[in-house]
Amino acid sequence: MLELVGQVLAYSGVGLVVLVAGFFVIDALTPGKLGALVMDGNLNASVLAATTLVSLGLILWFAIFFTGAGWNGLDDALVYGAVGVGAQAVGFFVLDLLTPGKLGVICQHEKLHPASIVSAAVQISVALVVCASLT
Repeated sequence: MLELVGQVLAYSGVGLVVLVAGFFVIDALTPGKLGALVMDGNLNASVLAATTLVSLGLILWFAIFFTGAGWNGLDDALVYGAVGVGAQAVGFFVLDLLTPGKLGVICQHEKLHPASIVSAAVQISVALVVCASLT
């Protein structure tokens, strides 16, 4: 029983590290402080941050489920989580190149902007592709 609790804590720790890393990467790709924008009630920043975290959580779930539980799957979860963070950053960057203007600046707009919804769709789509590669 204690070993299982230890594994749960270890996977939770890896998950939190990946989620925090993903948040910092998206924060680095957008101007200003993403966390501050979220706390100020900015819907665009909130949509981007939330979909990034949910998408990475989905990737982590698939990584843990399909690579197996136990201590052996811990490193797989970390690797696939890191791949997910990188893939989402690339997806955001590519979308930014394909759209006029700077996508990251949309996070600072007061009103909900359609580009933040498209950005959210890219985050989820990239996550689903990474998840499918794990099956």
